[in-house]
Amino acid sequence: MKLIACTEGHSSKIEAFSLEMIAAARSIAQAGDEVVAFFAGRDAEGASASFGAADRLIVARATKSDVIPAETYALLLRDVITAESPGLVLVPYSANGLDVAADIAARTGWPLVSYVNEIKRHGESLTIVAQMYGGKILAECEMQLPAILMINPGAFAEAAPGAIAAVSVQTIDADPALTSGKVKMVAIDVPDYADVDLTTAERIVCVGRGIGDEASIDLARNLATMLGAEIAGSRPVVDNGWLPKLRQVGKSGQKVKPKLYLALGVSGAPEHLEGMSQADLIIAVNTDPKAPIFNVAHYGATCDLFDLVANLSDRLRAGSGR
Repeated sequence: MKLIACTEGHSSKIEAFSLEMIAAARSIAQAGDEVVAFFAGRDAEGASASFGAADRLIVARATKSDVIPAETYALLLRDVITAESPGLVLVPYSANGLDVAADIAARTGWPLVSYVNEIKRHGESLTIVAQMYGGKILAECEMQLPAILMINPGAFAEAAPGAIAAVSVQTIDADPALTSGKVKMVAIDVPDYADVDLTTAERIVCVGRGIGDEASIDLARNLATMLGAEIAGSRPVVDNGWLPKLRQVGKSGQKVKPKLYLALGVSGAPEHLEGMSQADLIIAVNTDPKAPIFNVAHYGATCDLFDLVANLSDRLRAGSGR
């Protein structure tokens, strides 16, 4: 059986979750199966240099656009599915994948399960554990192959990066599909992270909606200063204007991997977990014991975050005074 792992990348950067897709496929591949990575974009060389954990790589190479719209990606993937006849297609939970997975499911008639955390294979069937209601419920379901799964970033460890042999790379032309598509890429607006680059921070204190208001962020900011950490926020905090966009962690913000990630009042929506679940040490504080953030946290506390911040700050001050 063939398992297709969909990957993404743009601006000469391969998305880290691409290696997770390959790892997910590899984790359930059986003897005689073939893991096929699919990449659409301009950076064919980057894909070839990164996806050595796959058995084969199919590159839909574009020369006219750095970013492949979901509409075009789905059309290219559909042609690959027709040619390869896979038993399983793995799509990342991303802005692109949200549209692609549904499109392919509609075109093939195959079952689709989204927000997948775990996969177990039993011959020609799968047992899936997936998130519901923003991750507050984990649902287990059974499905028959062929099928499509949309995988949560962070659910699988990244496959080891490495070059794939040239003989195992197949290249197809993506430009005709780009030209005929209804969606045209006009421009890419990338924030300037020169002043605040959370991706290089070793320690991050992140505040969520539970912080209450903008003024209360000063308590977390003071704690971050004592810890030698950067202050960051979840999307609701940034949407409310309490912190600038450059300090947002998550799918539409920065993706970070610090040594310490202290989450204060962060519920842990899938979009946020995508940006921080690979941190070395995650400590979460939330009064809701069912908050999804606890699914990835190494340590958690369900106490009032203000009590914890005040007591921890006092301890740090006392320690620095010795």
